[in-house]
Amino acid sequence: MITIDGYEIYSKWTLKPTFEGFNNSLMKQPDIKDRVVGDYSTKSGIEIISEVAKVKSGDVTLSFFCNSFAKYREFLKYVIEHPVIEMYVSRSGEGYFLEYQKCSSFNDYRDYNVFSVTFRQANPLNLSVAYLNTESGFRLITESGLNLIL
Repeated sequence: MITIDGYEIYSKWTLKPTFEGFNNSLMKQPDIKDRVVGDYSTKSGIEIISEVAKVKSGDVTLSFFCNSFAKYREFLKYVIEHPVIEMYVSRSGEGYFLEYQKCSSFNDYRDYNVFSVTFRQANPLNLSVAYLNTESGFRLITESGLNLIL
């Protein structure tokens, strides 16, 4: 199951991910930023400052099947109007915070469309592990993902 801001993507927009590239792109570990180094003329080599690595922001390109041009347009309107979406993927058990960048490709096959969307992941380490939409619209998140409190 895949949801965006609590909406199941097939029920809301008739979207199905093309899993060949979908999981590979979304679940890839982020690149790290260049570490701070000292390159002194009085020493051989370089001196690496020992600290925990920091990750770079990154782009993820996700591809979808959609059975209607109208639903495709509705989906793009939604992601453009919401600066940051939370995409929860049950396979990884994590929610990813994504910012729409562009529609990378679109192919019309009469009965369905296949398209790709590029999102920016500002901080790939900022993940949610569980959420629940309540009737009042509040989302409750726990660190362990096991104890959802209403």
